[in-house]
Amino acid sequence: MRSRTVAFFAVLFFAGHAAAAADLKDGSFTCYLGSMVLGQIELEAGMFRGPAFDGNFEGDYPFEVTPSGTINWGGPLGGLSSDGNTVVSTVLKKAGDRIGFDITVQNARGNFQTISCYPD
Repeated sequence: MRSRTVAFFAVLFFAGHAAAAADLKDGSFTCYLGSMVLGQIELEAGMFRGPAFDGNFEGDYPFEVTPSGTINWGGPLGGLSSDGNTVVSTVLKKAGDRIGFDITVQNARGNFQTISCYPD
């Protein structure tokens, strides 16, 4: 009985992520660390640019949304992936009635921070 319950919730969990992956829309996302605005990331047709901390975007790079509800970035994420910082994961999440994402970064000291990005 317990294994059927676990399997049932596993199916619901992954089905929810697959639906979320299909619902990620192109557009601009504002990213926050706590209440501090870090900048925007723009998604369009499988390409991203940003985050733009100063309003200036530096390039367009590919990205992929996986069926399990994560994003694989095909290029740098500004300061989130430089100066000893490493992007550990990006997970889709509900942001009201739309889909946003959380970027988990490990900084040079080994600490983890989560940057939340919400659709504009």
